[in-house]
Amino acid sequence: MSQTMRIPHIDSLRGVAVLLMVMVHAAATWNPYEQVQLTPLAYIVSGLGGLAAPLFVALFGWGLAMSTMTLRQRLSQAGFLLMAQIAVNLASPHLFNIFTPGVLSLMSMLTLILPPLFTRINIADIRVFTSLVGITFAAQLLLTESLGTGIWSDHIDDGSLGIIFSNLLLTGTYPLFPWFIFALLGATISQQQTTPGYSLVGTANVKIAVVTGIVFCLATFVYSQVNDLLWAHPTSNAMLTFFPANPSFLVAGMTGVLLLWLIIQRFEFPFLNSTGKLSLTIYLVHFIPLTLMRDLSATHQWGLQMSTVAVLLYTVAWIPLAALWLRYCPRASAETLLRAIRKSL
Repeated sequence: MSQTMRIPHIDSLRGVAVLLMVMVHAAATWNPYEQVQLTPLAYIVSGLGGLAAPLFVALFGWGLAMSTMTLRQRLSQAGFLLMAQIAVNLASPHLFNIFTPGVLSLMSMLTLILPPLFTRINIADIRVFTSLVGITFAAQLLLTESLGTGIWSDHIDDGSLGIIFSNLLLTGTYPLFPWFIFALLGATISQQQTTPGYSLVGTANVKIAVVTGIVFCLATFVYSQVNDLLWAHPTSNAMLTFFPANPSFLVAGMTGVLLLWLIIQRFEFPFLNSTGKLSLTIYLVHFIPLTLMRDLSATHQWGLQMSTVAVLLYTVAWIPLAALWLRYCPRASAETLLRAIRKSL
């Protein structure tokens, strides 16, 4: 994603997004439990982890709306991201199959689809975005059975070309529908009037959206507790589900994205800039150590405390690693390679 001038808090946001991605995958690799956990810690980790992909995709949509790529450049970027997805799958066989669609294949499709869409709709108009959100929710409620099951093996299945395309578009881990809505959120943010140093101004509309989202999340949480229901879980039958992403999760995800955006924009957190500048590289590389160390928790019989420490240390370690990477080998990155490919076209 090209940027004529880097914006520090956008880099910090990218850093947060990729670190949350690392945390989610580390937690999935070193999870000492097979059953659903309902502890406050589990909800906190799940809540933060659940914001990783929405923030990642929203920032990607923001970048697409800010960029001016030609068709050839978009085709090359889409192909690069698709190959990167396969590389991720090969590097993490304990999590994915070879041709499992994921967040990078989602970005590949968004690269092809969104720029032409931006020329046909007014993405600066918040009413357009809210209308598309409403249509998405209605379609989800009407097509519930077509959006996949809560079984993880179904979401990563690559048994046939038809299954791969189904998971790419509707039933996978990060299908185009409904995940495109987060990219549209980022694109809409990019077109709003701002002041210097800000990419998201806390207007009345933004404040109303955040407050409404928080109230909705609290209401669903209270309802789940009163009725002895599971509130949030990646795949189980819960009020907020990630795989597949239901309307309640989309509301929570968009609310979380806006909150994180406002907070990080306010405080910037410059120590995360390096991580953000290498967000794609870190996403690609972080799977390799996880694959090599995936049996540690089982071999040493880690409990919750040890697994939590390992996940946090592995996640935080990428902050100094990114700074050292940029200092000593700044050109050896996926970002540099992708920029070089785009410039050559």
